[in-house]
Amino acid sequence: MIPPQWHGLWRSLGYNRILEIGDDGYAVYTATSGHVCLSERGSAPQFVEAFDRLEIDAQGRLTLCHAHDLTRYQFERLPGWERNWRVYRAPCEDPLPNFTAFCDAFLENYAFFCLRGADWPALCAAARLRLGPSPSAALLLDVFQDMITPFGDLHVYVAAPGRKIRSVQVAHGPREALRAAFDLPTLQLSARSTTEGIAARMRATLLKDFANTLDQFRLAGNEVVCWGTLCPGVGYLSLLRMFGFAANEAARHADDLPHRLWEVGPFMAADMSAFDKILDEAMTDLSKHKALIVDVRLNAGGFDRAGMLLCERLIDSPLAVYRKKARWRQGFNDPQTLTLTPSRGTRFLKPVFLLTSSFTQSAGEVFALAMSALPTVRILGEPTQGILSDNLFHLLPSGWEVSLSNEVYESLDGRCYEAVGVPPNVGLPALGARDLVSDLRAGLKVAANLASCQITR
Repeated sequence: MIPPQWHGLWRSLGYNRILEIGDDGYAVYTATSGHVCLSERGSAPQFVEAFDRLEIDAQGRLTLCHAHDLTRYQFERLPGWERNWRVYRAPCEDPLPNFTAFCDAFLENYAFFCLRGADWPALCAAARLRLGPSPSAALLLDVFQDMITPFGDLHVYVAAPGRKIRSVQVAHGPREALRAAFDLPTLQLSARSTTEGIAARMRATLLKDFANTLDQFRLAGNEVVCWGTLCPGVGYLSLLRMFGFAANEAARHADDLPHRLWEVGPFMAADMSAFDKILDEAMTDLSKHKALIVDVRLNAGGFDRAGMLLCERLIDSPLAVYRKKARWRQGFNDPQTLTLTPSRGTRFLKPVFLLTSSFTQSAGEVFALAMSALPTVRILGEPTQGILSDNLFHLLPSGWEVSLSNEVYESLDGRCYEAVGVPPNVGLPALGARDLVSDLRAGLKVAANLASCQITR
């Protein structure tokens, strides 16, 4: 049974959500100023799986977190459904309401129109003329494709049955060269098959120059994590993505994160528990070294919290690392500052060198942003991909899923790295398509040399 003080209808400050809570369970709706679409229903037991840290604050707002996650969401109580809302609890195939809902969803939530150079009102006006009085669903998707292309944002897409259109077809970086180098079946770095392909060839390709000194090399977390001695006094830790660590079927086969909140909670709980245990083992093995290289150049993202668990192994006192805020009304909601607490497990408090590239994306970039605030860390390589915002998922009346970027992650001095990527402290030559493996190996050798120099000082 859900406590009665949480019952009612609530609207989020940012994030375009309406939460309906009752005795028997909950419903989540995605909403704009004109339409509301049922996104998810859950029972009372599923409510517990989906949300935690619920409170009513001094202003009467409901605050909560998605279970086991970092961001705290605020909701204002609503007296009832607003008259101007069209509430869709079943799919509506009419293209014109879907077009209006699509335009409103971006207008009210997308955070980077100026940064991405997109004139959204103009794009919507031109698209409406192109659609005419009675467009087909296929034409609507074609129009959506043209509307989102100017963003160049890997987190922007529309998923309809049988067709998924993206703002970016191929992300930054020599993706085809990566596929050839590791014999990958797909360019999607987050795919399980990609993780397996890179992990299987890591020693023979990326780590080849250290064949004579590589020691105690271990793979863990479904091959997502590896670590060992790179050369005397220098440890190495690689993360290929920020999810899929747990020893269960869901994690082993996951190509992406679940979307329904009552599924995300248990998935994340198992993943973070598994990753924390992996870090216990890794830090115990690596603690004997005088410097550590952390490699996220091929990191596809996932849970921000995974990166923060690693950061908490590298600090000895509480530390604020970044701020984030979300589009709300004509501006943004109140920013949240993420403050890390040192892990109770084994920690590494000596020099750390973080390797990044244009392949480092999403939660991998949030990890890089947090690492940039740690006093023991230097970042080497290229700027990251430039898609730090979490995906904000929005349902259209048709049931099509829209993903967009509504969050601004900022360094503590107010810098936003969306579109440009988190920069390194020490730049290395860009990874090239001509000989990608040699470029990856060369970057690792630079990091090893710098770490060795640090040791001998």
